[in-house]
Amino acid sequence: MALELTINETMPVPKGTVIFDKGDQLTCIALVLKGRVVLKSSGILTTIGSGNFLGICDVSREKHSFTYVAGDGVTIYPLPVNDVSRVKKLIEGKAQYRGLLVTSQNFLIRDLYKSFTTLKKSVHELKTFLVDSYNIYQKEFMDIGFVPQPVPSLDRLDAEIIEDPGLPHGLSYYLEAAGVDVEAQRAYLGSKPIIALRHYMEQCELFPPIVDGCRIYGEWIFKLFRALIMDEKNLFTFTVKAALDMKRSGQKSDRIASLVDELIAKIDEIEHLLIDTVGVDPKLNRTHMQNLYMALLSDDVNAEVNEDEHDLSTLNGSLNQIIEYSGIDDETAKEFRENLDAFMRLTDKFGRTKEAMAIRKKVSEPFFRIYEEAVKRSFNDPKPPLCVRLFLTYGYVSEELLTEDDLRTLLSLPDIGAGDLDCHVYTMADWLKEIYEGRKLPSKDEFDEDYVEHVRKDYNGNKAGMQAAMNDADAKLHFEVDNLFKYADRLISGNISTFVPVLCSEGILTTLATAAVTGAMVNAAVRKIEKVDYSIFYREVRTSYEEIDVNTFINIERYTPDFILFPVCGGGAQMWQDIEGKTKTTHARVLLPVLTENDIDGLVLRMMAHFRWEKCRTDMGAQWNNYRYPSLTSEYTDYLQFYRKNSDLSAEKKEKIKSQLTQAGNRHRDVFTKDYTDWILKEAVGAMRLNKVNRDILFTYCPIAQEIAAGLIAQTSYADAARRHTVEQKKTEKNLTNIMHKFTKNGIDVPPEIEKTMQFLLEA
Repeated sequence: MALELTINETMPVPKGTVIFDKGDQLTCIALVLKGRVVLKSSGILTTIGSGNFLGICDVSREKHSFTYVAGDGVTIYPLPVNDVSRVKKLIEGKAQYRGLLVTSQNFLIRDLYKSFTTLKKSVHELKTFLVDSYNIYQKEFMDIGFVPQPVPSLDRLDAEIIEDPGLPHGLSYYLEAAGVDVEAQRAYLGSKPIIALRHYMEQCELFPPIVDGCRIYGEWIFKLFRALIMDEKNLFTFTVKAALDMKRSGQKSDRIASLVDELIAKIDEIEHLLIDTVGVDPKLNRTHMQNLYMALLSDDVNAEVNEDEHDLSTLNGSLNQIIEYSGIDDETAKEFRENLDAFMRLTDKFGRTKEAMAIRKKVSEPFFRIYEEAVKRSFNDPKPPLCVRLFLTYGYVSEELLTEDDLRTLLSLPDIGAGDLDCHVYTMADWLKEIYEGRKLPSKDEFDEDYVEHVRKDYNGNKAGMQAAMNDADAKLHFEVDNLFKYADRLISGNISTFVPVLCSEGILTTLATAAVTGAMVNAAVRKIEKVDYSIFYREVRTSYEEIDVNTFINIERYTPDFILFPVCGGGAQMWQDIEGKTKTTHARVLLPVLTENDIDGLVLRMMAHFRWEKCRTDMGAQWNNYRYPSLTSEYTDYLQFYRKNSDLSAEKKEKIKSQLTQAGNRHRDVFTKDYTDWILKEAVGAMRLNKVNRDILFTYCPIAQEIAAGLIAQTSYADAARRHTVEQKKTEKNLTNIMHKFTKNGIDVPPEIEKTMQFLLEA
């Protein structure tokens, strides 16, 4: 069931929503304003972004050739176009659409043609491979007196002819056109309606034969793949089982051993092709396949196919697998191998000698380059090798750096689970994919400069260059790796002087099984805090309602932080930034280790204290520490600067504050963090740890949830602060009631954001 569209209105589309479904009647088209949309058809899986018109290529056919599925952050603008006359009217009436429309069609034609040629080549190569492999299988086993089992689908394959679909002659023109500078294309095609319309009409005739060709080849690929591995009687299973029988009889064939490896490589290649290009997940039973192969490799001639899903042999040669997967240049690969080898040979890998420090530094430098290349490749790889997945998630690089127990534990760690949690929890690989595919802006660097400021400085007024840099996925990925990952990984480890980014048993100062951090654990920790500090994630949003003559009104909206799990084992954490870019109504970014040496609840609590502080600083701007502008940070700063003169504090309390400041290096945020921790863990259950002054500040700006506060306000220590909080809340509630009445009085529905704000106050 496709999405219900509202014509001529901007529409955000939730991820996974079908915008148009293949075969449905074409009643309108839609312009992608933001985000990326997955385009699917038989034999076709590709992605298109902003500036593309969904359905425009099928207007004359009146039915959709593709299914369009929304990715993250998609916004569309549906247009009432359902026949060619309306396309003509659109082109004639909207000059800005002319070049955009035809140019986007050029790029789609080019992308589909790439899929077509990839599939065509793969089909012919796969057929040849299967015929040749089947002949080798039969000949080798018959030569040693075995009777090979027949593979029915392959017995008739040699006689089957693959008929290549033809493509129209005019295709080459548009393939060349797609290679022309995009601005030049748009300028030319947008200059006259007649030019744009002619190109559009010709383009529409090119789509059916390309789409049909991809369908034909996609069906061939799947058919051949079934003969290779998926059918009950398939070439791979019969070859391995016959090889096992051969081994048990004491015979050997190097050619059969080689053939098994070739079959495995081809299975991997075609499975990826099916998923990435054809858009079909074959749901291959990898466990059975791998167990067959491992039984063949076993020295035990009577080895049975076992189902050990934690077989460590899959990690043999991890370093080489990771390096080869990354595709890094030979010089960097050699540098990393040599330095890692030197690190392995160190008697004390985490010693503070000059030699050890120098080697750790040399290991670190190429690590991040390899990581960047490997993670980039993984974005288009549905199932990277196991060692690569461990590398990207945990910083694992070699089986030689971990004990056997740690290796087995690593393979059995629970899934991190970033999907549908209240606070998004990303592995580093998942986070970098968000950056690369444009769903998140790159983070600030260590100097608090974001990517936009970085680009502005680099291009110094060159708008074209700036725009290109803002759209350069590789550049944004590199910025994130170089300025967030590479810099903060050392901080998150908690051991700056002995830091090395690779996972090593000697550097794990806790039990690996209990160190793993998951999304569920992080969210559970956050819920404990929010149960007490109910307003922590709510931000004020200024809104105007001209229809009732209200110029400014403050609504409340909830923005939970994003948590990024760094591939490191350590005890540190960082509240990196409380907003994205310059927009206050966005998500904070909190950095945690994926394997922690500390209690995760304590780490998250400390980070939420930092979030409270930084959120206030951002909201207050330059006045964050100015007492004339009351706020959490300004009042806390005043409290800590002038505590000696405060008559509400006893000599004992003043001495305690002095001690706190000394321990915190006079950093006010760190003193607040300790007090906030006591506020959540102690004061909320009636165990008084704070003094009158800081308790009043916290009750004012970090109020305790009503159901908890009800049991505390009877105590004299809480009475004044609770009374002030209640007065402010009643005032806000009264303002909300008045504005809701204005909407009702004027016969206008109350906006949902106002209803949410009222609900927030009532539940507080």
